[in-house]
Amino acid sequence: MGSMSNMNRRVSFRVPTTTRTDMGAPQKGFAHSFYAWVSREMNGAGNEQFINDRLVSPYGYKYHAHYRDRSLINETMRIVDDSETFNILSINPDDMKMFIDIFVDKVTE
Repeated sequence: MGSMSNMNRRVSFRVPTTTRTDMGAPQKGFAHSFYAWVSREMNGAGNEQFINDRLVSPYGYKYHAHYRDRSLINETMRIVDDSETFNILSINPDDMKMFIDIFVDKVTE
């Protein structure tokens, strides 16, 4: 699993930004930072549910990519894959720092 041959999804990594609305109020958003080729597999299964007034999906995905330093990818970022947006939950490099596994859940807000 995770060989280079199945890294066939081009995703956008987005960084958090703050801009101002027309009325001057701060507005949070996300701006494109870089693209990466990754593979994706389902992680978990089940039904969506509300926890603390937030819709939570008990399944997410694991993205497998070439290693990138923690200064380039972190949990404040989002991944956009084929018009779906995902929060990054954790980033796990392999022992040799050749690949990373990125666990995500879908943004439902």
